[in-house]
Amino acid sequence: MKLKYIFIVSLFSSVFSAQIQKDSVRHVEQINLLVKKKLVERKADRLIFNVEASVASQGMDASETLANVPLMKVDENMGSISIAGKSSVSVMVNGRMLNLTGAALLNYLKSIRSENISKIEVITTPPSKYEAQGNSGIVNIILKKNPNLGFSGNLNTNLIQRTYSGFSSNGSLNYQTEKFNSSLKLTYYDSAKRSDENYTILGATQNYSNSVRRDMWKELTPTLNMSYKISKNSEIGMEYIYAHQKSGMDIVNTTKNITSDHQEENLLTHTFHREKLPTHTLSAYYDLKLDSLGKKLSLAGNFYKNNSDTEVNFSTLTLSDHSVQNVKTTSLISPQIFSVQADLELPFSFGTIETGVKFNQFKNSSDIKYFNLNAGQYAEDPLRANIFSYQEENYAAYFSFAKSFGEHWETKAGLRYENTNAESVTISTNTQNKYNYGQWFPSAYVSYKEDKNVFSFSYSRRINRPSMGNLNPFRWYSNPYSYSSGNPLLTPAYINNWELGYTFNNKFSTSIYYLRMKNAFGQISSIDDLSQISTYLNYYNNNFWGLNASYTDTFFKFWESSISMNSTLQNSSVFNIEAQPQKGSSFSYSINNTFSLNKAKTFSLFLNYNHSLPYRNVNSYFYDFPELTSGVKISLMEKKLQINATVTNIFAQRYRGELYFSDNTQKMDNYWDGRSFRLSVNYTFGGSKKKISKKNIKFEEKERAQ
Repeated sequence: MKLKYIFIVSLFSSVFSAQIQKDSVRHVEQINLLVKKKLVERKADRLIFNVEASVASQGMDASETLANVPLMKVDENMGSISIAGKSSVSVMVNGRMLNLTGAALLNYLKSIRSENISKIEVITTPPSKYEAQGNSGIVNIILKKNPNLGFSGNLNTNLIQRTYSGFSSNGSLNYQTEKFNSSLKLTYYDSAKRSDENYTILGATQNYSNSVRRDMWKELTPTLNMSYKISKNSEIGMEYIYAHQKSGMDIVNTTKNITSDHQEENLLTHTFHREKLPTHTLSAYYDLKLDSLGKKLSLAGNFYKNNSDTEVNFSTLTLSDHSVQNVKTTSLISPQIFSVQADLELPFSFGTIETGVKFNQFKNSSDIKYFNLNAGQYAEDPLRANIFSYQEENYAAYFSFAKSFGEHWETKAGLRYENTNAESVTISTNTQNKYNYGQWFPSAYVSYKEDKNVFSFSYSRRINRPSMGNLNPFRWYSNPYSYSSGNPLLTPAYINNWELGYTFNNKFSTSIYYLRMKNAFGQISSIDDLSQISTYLNYYNNNFWGLNASYTDTFFKFWESSISMNSTLQNSSVFNIEAQPQKGSSFSYSINNTFSLNKAKTFSLFLNYNHSLPYRNVNSYFYDFPELTSGVKISLMEKKLQINATVTNIFAQRYRGELYFSDNTQKMDNYWDGRSFRLSVNYTFGGSKKKISKKNIKFEEKERAQ
């Protein structure tokens, strides 16, 4: 009887325990479901978009996922990623700056699956921990921890049909143990597009230029990541990227020039442009946890180098006398970047302190040669040759303090100091320029949360240093008369950002912002007889007042929609050019929709519309640009196999604008093969699941090598 009683009690306890476990699982699932509903979160210094909570963002790559983030815009035609109210952004993955631009950045993001992304942080006013470089915000893509022990990976193929066909493929193979983590990724793409560019300058002298261009890219990029946990408190790791890139352009340009005395000249130029660009990037880190409370020391080093070898052949026919000029230019450009940094994070009961130091060194050398074809032999023209060298060293230190007051208030403030020494030498003109400047870059953030309402205020000061391409005075010729060049006398621009934000119920978000930019630079074109000359100048100051808003929600359980808008008012002043700046304004909006077509949500349709209305800025005017994108997504084999088909820029819109100067008006009308059909197939495989942490390291300077 006693044994029977014990058995019954034991059985009851087991059933009760099992029921508790089931209830706990249900409770956890309910919590997860609740978390998934929080699409947008507002923190003191950033806006967070939870990718896992967005049905629209499933079954995509990272570039497509970014386009679903409120106030983010991804333009594959321009090769740009931007935040509403910002000219462009820097992109990080797990806190590591990618420092890629254009097609290289988008192709890298296409190798990341949305299923591997936990959340995306949009930092419109970056804190002092990050480089002060850049007139834009930062987007930080936070990846999920790889849950697979043993071997796992994925294979992805994309077919792209524009005017020309193209494709890209990438695959990754991962291997993990409790202490060791490694990943080998291989990416290859071969693509081309057609461009039709028209540029007109109307003044006392008139110049009409049309270029029909075929752009081609090929790249093979292996990437190796490795990390090892030395102990429970320390870890080391490295990443090596080798990019073997080849690019080319075949261009047919027609130019008509009418002088002030009505003399007309017509030129026809065929250009053959080829470039080889092998690139090496090596990064390493060491992380040490100082205690169980979260105190941590991080050390990191980065090295980047490429050797751009370019040859351009162009043949120009002058129609007035039917003469032909055959010219060849060659260039060897070798940028190199080295950086080391140390970051210390110290959480205490009274708040969290972050501090660190960093050293960056930039080097660049270029050797440009110009050859004329005479009697079947190329002869060098030393007057058009150029050897240029540039070296820059940046020393930086920062300190920040963050503190939360109860459940409602969150604050953060920081100060960064950067000192820059720069020197450039132009051999052809025997000129040398030296710069030395130090600047303070403060930042501050406050947020208040009450129930479903979150209010925030942020401020940061930034610097926009010219890239090496902006500074290099070498001339890129489009024909024997016309060229573009950099300017070694460029100086940095400075930006102050203020922003007041509000979020309601993790769905609606809005902000009012003010941006003050001083000593900004850009590219300016002018005419000198038959020559159209483009160079860079510091030439304007700008004031922006802006309002943006977004709302993301799910309706009827099958329709997820995200609506956003941005509006700005601007006024400007100019110097170094003869122009009359105008008060400007802009307004843009987007509506992204995803419809789940079956109960399991494995088959969906998306329809996205973006529209930028006509706007003015400084001395320019840009026409409206509407864009419609649509496609379908299919998930099979328990979402291991995913197929996407997308049509972009369905109406094949063109980019059109005008620039106004005192003595001329300049007009552009361009089409960059925006309409395309894309078919993507992705297959994921994996081993046993267990969470293993993976560290990514920052390399924030590489984009300035462009």
